Amino acid sequence: MTGFEIEEEFLSLLMMDPNLFKKLVISDEVFLDLKNKFIFNLLKKQFEDIKTIDIPTLYEKYKNYFSKKYPAKDIIEKITLILGNSFSTTSKFNYYQETLHSRFIKNEMMNVIKEYQLGKIETEELLDTIHRYENQTIKIDENRLSPSEIFQIINSQNKNINFRFEVLSKYANIQEHDTVVVAARPGVGKTGFILNLLEDLSDTYNCILFNMEMSEKQVYSRLVSINTQTDLNYLTNPVTDYQKNAIQEGCKNISNKKIKVYSSSQTILTIKRIIVNESKKEHTIVFIDYVGLINSIDKKQNSYERVTAIVKELRQISIDYNCTIFIVSQLNRNAGVSDDRIPKLIDLKETGELEQSGTTVLMLYDENHDLNISKEKIDISVIIAKNRNGKNGIVPLRYNKLNQRFDIPEKKIKNPNEWRKENGPN
Repeated sequence: MTGFEIEEEFLSLLMMDPNLFKKLVISDEVFLDLKNKFIFNLLKKQFEDIKTIDIPTLYEKYKNYFSKKYPAKDIIEKITLILGNSFSTTSKFNYYQETLHSRFIKNEMMNVIKEYQLGKIETEELLDTIHRYENQTIKIDENRLSPSEIFQIINSQNKNINFRFEVLSKYANIQEHDTVVVAARPGVGKTGFILNLLEDLSDTYNCILFNMEMSEKQVYSRLVSINTQTDLNYLTNPVTDYQKNAIQEGCKNISNKKIKVYSSSQTILTIKRIIVNESKKEHTIVFIDYVGLINSIDKKQNSYERVTAIVKELRQISIDYNCTIFIVSQLNRNAGVSDDRIPKLIDLKETGELEQSGTTVLMLYDENHDLNISKEKIDISVIIAKNRNGKNGIVPLRYNKLNQRFDIPEKKIKNPNEWRKENGPN
């Protein structure tokens, strides 16, 4: 990465997470690109004034700062490009500060040496200047904690994310900032499952769906159908007034929930930008359907490399920002054909990084998939195949294909660890 690229990545982090200004220890003198330097000072001024960064209002509020040398059009275009090309996470912030400062000190020392070589300064002045610059190191001790801070961290409780499937909530024990992989073979209902979670959790959380599988109409139709328990085929053709009223009420309910749907192709950069912006306000639950359809900005990557890089980035986003991410993935078509027929982590399609980065991996399994194609209601096993926060096991749910709703079966739920040969939690 070039020096100018580091400057732009550093600026992008300040724009995406304005609170980083509170950790700022460098000044504008470290910027070599004059436009980057101007943008830095402009952003810093806005943060000092309103304690956040609001790009759309920059020109109106600070029009007096722009000039022929720094025209507003050019600066706003550059800010847009910086945000569009950014790929860094906040964990890089201090690294960029130290790198920019070190580069500045090195350049200043080289300039002093040139002046000495040209006879413009004496040896004593050269040595004094070098000594002064050598002492101008920045020290960032944010990773050094006091005893009380360490005690507070180890005794803090991670906030659980609970949904209406009580047994699944209990055993999966999903927590804020987790990265949850939801996987299944085609046609088993993985999109329907995450839409059920979305419909449920959006009463409490700000929720975003990146939908790259269906039209916007299909998404909202399914959400209304799940909410009202009305069959999809009645949404556009209600038979009774009761159905019509229920559908209208369902539309109102979905509208009142905290749901945003992005139904278009996405790159990891556009996804990150939206997540960062949304998670500034409150903790945000993100659903990605599905990971294999996210485009890469690196055209040289093959499919495996692309998905691996994307999954790593999504995990880092969930750690660095105020969000929890559900990633939808596919299982290999031969999943579940082993002797015990239960899909395994090895059956995850596209990349092994899903297993590595996922804090929880949920696999949807229809034991009688080939026989259930024509059935309206089927039994789905939710396999907790990996769980950093709790137990592994199986939780049964009932899936109604007609209204896309997942529910707890009426029969008594078995212990989700019964299938495990070791007969106990992992």
